[in-house]
Amino acid sequence: MGALGAAAPGKGTPPPPPVAGDNSAPMPQPKLEDFIAPPGSSQKFQPFMLHADLWLGLDQRAKLDTIVFVLDNGARTAQVMNKDSTWAVDYTWVYPHTLFPPRWYDARGLIKTGDSLKLPDNADVQLTFGTLRTGVHAGSLKQATSEAYRLWPTVMPPALAGRLKLKLDRAKKALAGKPDTEPDSLGH
Repeated sequence: MGALGAAAPGKGTPPPPPVAGDNSAPMPQPKLEDFIAPPGSSQKFQPFMLHADLWLGLDQRAKLDTIVFVLDNGARTAQVMNKDSTWAVDYTWVYPHTLFPPRWYDARGLIKTGDSLKLPDNADVQLTFGTLRTGVHAGSLKQATSEAYRLWPTVMPPALAGRLKLKLDRAKKALAGKPDTEPDSLGH
């Protein structure tokens, strides 16, 4: 494991968050161990695949299967219910607010940077996540995975970066102990 190595899913991880639409309990904040799970594993209702910041090629009202398959580098895929041969793929970036140079990283870049900074395995990093959800057509998980890798974005799309600006500004204000309604004095 690298400097920010994560426990295997299911070992020491919190119980799954409530089903989307169930407002009876607050959704737990995603942790790095949720973001970096072994490729090929499956999870039930992990924080990813519940909310996306930008949707491309897929209706936002689409219902997703509860089984989420982990790809690589923070990406997930789940079958779209009631739609033949349609899968949703989430590509995720993370913005660390502490201990790292401030910028958006994919999982590989985050681990590489954490290792170069010689951060300990238990480093307390405050994170904001950004997710692009795209629709792919595939008849099986194997085909969906192949298509997800083929379409993998090499950089964060400008439309997603624009949507994440407000989310990031709000996160920075919250970490500074300011309400979201205060004027921005963080230099942005």
